[in-house]
Amino acid sequence: MKLKNLLVVLFAMFTTAAFSQQTTKSCYVKGDSCYTVTCTNTCQCSGLHPVFNIPEGATPKQLPRLGTNPQFGTLRNYTTTQQVYDHLQNRYKTVSADATELDLLWRAMGYNGFSDASFTVDKLTPVYYKAGVTGMLGAGGHTYVYAQISKGQDIMLKGYQVTAMSGCDVTIMEICGNAFFTTCADQGCVTTACKLDVPGGTDGKSVYSFYRDGQCMVRVCDRPAKQEATQRVSTLAHNQQFGNMTQLQTPQEVYDYLNKLYAENQKGNAAELDRLMKSIGYTDGLKDSRLDASAISIINYEGGVAATMGGGEHQYMYSEISGENYDNIRGYQIRAINDNCDLTIIDVCGNALYCPQPLNCKTYPCGCD
Repeated sequence: MKLKNLLVVLFAMFTTAAFSQQTTKSCYVKGDSCYTVTCTNTCQCSGLHPVFNIPEGATPKQLPRLGTNPQFGTLRNYTTTQQVYDHLQNRYKTVSADATELDLLWRAMGYNGFSDASFTVDKLTPVYYKAGVTGMLGAGGHTYVYAQISKGQDIMLKGYQVTAMSGCDVTIMEICGNAFFTTCADQGCVTTACKLDVPGGTDGKSVYSFYRDGQCMVRVCDRPAKQEATQRVSTLAHNQQFGNMTQLQTPQEVYDYLNKLYAENQKGNAAELDRLMKSIGYTDGLKDSRLDASAISIINYEGGVAATMGGGEHQYMYSEISGENYDNIRGYQIRAINDNCDLTIIDVCGNALYCPQPLNCKTYPCGCD
């Protein structure tokens, strides 16, 4: 091959790897209109660090969950970006291998290393990924693998995205503290608006928008009767009450798990389980002779369900669960033996729902695509 032709081929290969264009779409509803946003980005991150080297055409490794091979330590006990920032600063100061890797990552993002004065707490932003997200993921020993995380699970994966100087943002995942990269920052966004055609309109309704199979969809639900006291819950995995219970498949397993929590009695679980069971008619609480596995059923709700819902430290608030992030909510329903409503415990977080109310949700195409 002649030198000139060889140079042309090599240049084409380089520009394809370094400037791979990607298109992302999102949508939202405002007033009586729907808006779709199409963004293109030209990635210039490949080769700067292994976390950016997404292999073309490769099959991602399937990871059922995060947390088994942490990189920079778990962030799950933190609730603010300041706490996360302080955690990373501490790892940098106390773990030499982490300091070396943090410097490499931050330089790849355009900083003069991790200790660059430009990296301040405001450069951290909480983000959520839907289960099944694919990208380059860090691990212990600071190795990286192309992976798909928690495919098929009804959970959201939280992380803290670092705003890069170069557009090559890296996310530090909450559960494991592992670096994660999916794509470059969006550039050149174009917004298209169209009239939202929903029978009966959207006045007095809860409205969510989301992309499914390349089309923007709008989900419209009746508002809860106690709308004035309602908070919208966008993710169920962050403020857990009785812990993740997705591994439980039968009523007997659920019953045994609740009794295990009761016996261990961590974080006031025994007293709270007694209080919950008494509220639905079991006068002796969880140990009531009338309460066994036969009183428990596996149940599914549509997204948009509303109820008085528990959370960490057994605090309760009337809440509406996002129909945008959760099309289906699986739980374990415990039958009441008085005139009160049944109690449901959500599998992904172990949060109790008292009197769950489906909200007559319907889904429509946005119409802008």
